[in-house]
Amino acid sequence: MDLQLNEKKALVSGSTAGIGLAIATALACEGTAVVIAGRNKQKLQQARESIQSSSGNKADVIAVAADLGTAEGVETIIDSVPDVDILVNNLGIYEAKSFLIFKTPTG
Repeated sequence: MDLQLNEKKALVSGSTAGIGLAIATALACEGTAVVIAGRNKQKLQQARESIQSSSGNKADVIAVAADLGTAEGVETIIDSVPDVDILVNNLGIYEAKSFLIFKTPTG
């Protein structure tokens, strides 16, 4: 499929594994320069290598070590890559909660 994304730059948050990595890989295979961000430098490097391998080593992949759940991490990504054409916000911030709090009220 040709989505006509050549010469575009995409930032995919939450992109070192799972859906985010799959999205970044698909965009790279379409000819998009891809910016991936992650907190763990080792996972970030593995994701970068995976994307490049999947695209036949033709992908332009920029890996930025940053925690986008913090103001400092957001500043890091903006300083590293100030302009993008596509933003895929795959980052989720959540707090663990007990399953029992989701009880439905009884009649």
